[in-house]
Amino acid sequence: MADRPPAIARHALRRDDAFPLRAEALGFRFHSPDDREYWARDACYALTPEAIAALEAAARELHGMIDAAVETVVRRGDYAAFGFTDRLAALVEASHRAAEPSLYGRFDFRLAPDGAIKLFEFNAETPAALLEAAVVQLAWFEETPAARIGSDQWNRIDDALVARWPALNLPQRVHFAAEHHREDEVAQVAYLMATAQAAGHDAAFLPVEDISWQAEAGFVTPEGEPLRACFKLYPWDWLDAEEGGRLLPLGRTRWIEPARRMIAANKAILVTLWEMFPGHPLLLPASLDRGAIDGPAIGKPALGLEGHGMTVEGVAEDVSTEVAEGLPPSPVIWQAWAPLPGHATPQGDAFPVMGVWMVGDEPCGLGIREGDELVTTLEDRFVPHVVL
Repeated sequence: MADRPPAIARHALRRDDAFPLRAEALGFRFHSPDDREYWARDACYALTPEAIAALEAAARELHGMIDAAVETVVRRGDYAAFGFTDRLAALVEASHRAAEPSLYGRFDFRLAPDGAIKLFEFNAETPAALLEAAVVQLAWFEETPAARIGSDQWNRIDDALVARWPALNLPQRVHFAAEHHREDEVAQVAYLMATAQAAGHDAAFLPVEDISWQAEAGFVTPEGEPLRACFKLYPWDWLDAEEGGRLLPLGRTRWIEPARRMIAANKAILVTLWEMFPGHPLLLPASLDRGAIDGPAIGKPALGLEGHGMTVEGVAEDVSTEVAEGLPPSPVIWQAWAPLPGHATPQGDAFPVMGVWMVGDEPCGLGIREGDELVTTLEDRFVPHVVL
């Protein structure tokens, strides 16, 4: 009997420098930031159907567990571990009571060659790399001969997003905001605008820096148009920390993602999950107390994002990542250290993290980022995938 293939394997491909240029027509103009190759031109990951089914099942199960954990956090009313200000906590609770619907999110998973899955975190507020996962890698699969080592790709993201917009019960006109100097974020927002338009909405972009306030209208565009509904690729805690943060409770804008998603997106939810589901096979031990984690552990800022400010203790050589300037301070959450499995490349080992995309309550696709270090950051590569 033949050996079963590993759940995931990295395949070297003939180098293709032309595809990223063709993908610019899809809005993917940030494939080579600062002459760094963000799109992997010479590789893909191949997953077994069983691995895809396991990732989908894990995301669905964990989504329900996180919903239960969020309910527990709100019932307790204690947000010290989350690093919320009193104002932000009030916004979160009001949003939770209103049951404001969510558009999307992304789980980050460790997938071992034997198929075992562990949750690293849930990016429930401002998840990145959506355009690459939903559109660019699908185009790569459809038009690149090298992709034929697989028969399929797990990618229903675009259809799911278009179908999700009506469930949010938004006004006809929706604004979309991002930092104007972040080319990748502007492209992601432009893509989401297209999905909203496909669902029948009117959509307009504005830089998040251009949102202002009028006493009678609340938050407005530079032309004075009220923001009745606005998707923002900008964290709630950043808004809260700015001078205009005091106005957030007074505004009448429907924000996407809603403030309640701050709980699920916060690293402190990992502690609540472990308290509620100790020993669960999809979870890693997590605590506010480093001493409660046996063996090596990684410290994560509760309000951290994009891999900033991580510290690994208890390994032969300590690992840390840069702390981004201007981030609001927050408690450190300790999680048991489960290093990513390495995959051999001519340059050395590469370490992939599985990004499983949720739209509403349903898992609908996979995006893989890999780096040369064990902690994944925004500087790492996006690698397309196929299903065997």
